[in-house]
Amino acid sequence: MDDQLKRQLRRFQAEQKLKSEKGNLLKNFFAKNSGKYEDKLNAVKVTHKVDGGLFTSAIKKMMKD
Repeated sequence: MDDQLKRQLRRFQAEQKLKSEKGNLLKNFFAKNSGKYEDKLNAVKVTHKVDGGLFTSAIKKMMKD
């Protein structure tokens, strides 16, 4: 039982680390995009396709600029 919990914890930690890294990559991609509307729209599309959780923040960021 103890080994099973440890495996589950390691798997959960690995998934969280991957999700965090993916989120950071998407945020950097979006932040470095040029000011053109088409570039911003493409960044939002990529963000939405890869991680739906970042979609709302990407829309908010686009609307501010």
